[in-house]
Amino acid sequence: MRAASLPFLFAITLFVADTALAQGGRGRGRAEEIQNRVGAFFTDSKGPMPDGDKAGDLATVDLVRAAAGAGQPTVLYLVDSSDDQDVRDQFERTLFAGDEIGIQLRCFHCGRIDLKSEPLLAAKFAKLAPLFVVFDKDGKAGEVIGMSGYKPAVKALETQLIKAAQGVVKPSLAAFAKDYGGLVRDLEQALAKTKNAKERLAKAGGDKAKKAEVEKDLTALEKEQQKLLDREVELLGKMGLPERSAEAKRLGGRRDRGEQGGRGGNGG
Repeated sequence: MRAASLPFLFAITLFVADTALAQGGRGRGRAEEIQNRVGAFFTDSKGPMPDGDKAGDLATVDLVRAAAGAGQPTVLYLVDSSDDQDVRDQFERTLFAGDEIGIQLRCFHCGRIDLKSEPLLAAKFAKLAPLFVVFDKDGKAGEVIGMSGYKPAVKALETQLIKAAQGVVKPSLAAFAKDYGGLVRDLEQALAKTKNAKERLAKAGGDKAKKAEVEKDLTALEKEQQKLLDREVELLGKMGLPERSAEAKRLGGRRDRGEQGGRGGNGG
C-alpha cells in the first residue's frame, strides 16, 4: 500500500493539551482522540450505474474502483435510510461497539450506500439488507454479509475483512488490530491518569508541596504519552493506511439529545 500522510494521528499535540479527556468507558464519554482512532467511519457513496433495467455490479462503484486502482481494499455498507432510525442507530452501536472492528475497518476504504435512493439495488438486496460487501485490493468481492432484521453479525464481517486484507495488511489484519488496540488502550489510560492528576493539581490550592508532587507526576505522564505516540507513528508508518475522507462519518455513536426520537430520514 502507498505511504500515507498519517492523518490518523489527528494532531498528536492534542494528547497533551487541555482537551476532553477519556473517562474510562466505551462509547459515550470517550475522548474524541480515542474515538477517532477506533471508530467506524464511512463515506456516503452512490451505487453502481444500472445494467439496463437491473442493478449494476457493486464492483463498479467509484469508491471500489479507485481503491482497487491504488491496490487497497474496500467495504460497502448498504442500508435503507427510510427504515426506523432508532433501529438503525442501535444496530450500528452494537455492530461497531468493539474497538477491534473499527481498527480493522481503518485499513479499508469504507462507503455507505443508501438503498432508499437506489431502487434497483434495493430490489436486488431487499431480503438481505442491511448488508456489507468486502472487496480485496483487486476489487474482487467476497461473500455478501446480510444482516436482515438488523441483526449484527460481527464475526461474519470480521472474517471477510481479514480475508480481503491478506497480503495487504502485514503480518495480518488480526495482528494489526490487536497491536494497535493495545496501544490505544495504553493511550486512553494515560489520558485518564493525566485528567486525574490535573484534578489533584486544582485541589492542591496554595499547598506548594502538593503542587510540586503533582507537577512531577504530570511531567512523567507527558513523557509516557510521548513514548506511546512515538510508537504509534512507527506502527502506522509501516501500514500506509488509506487516507480517510473529510466527508467520512463515524457510525455507531449516539445522536445529540435534540436528534433523539427522529424516525426515518437520512440518519447516521
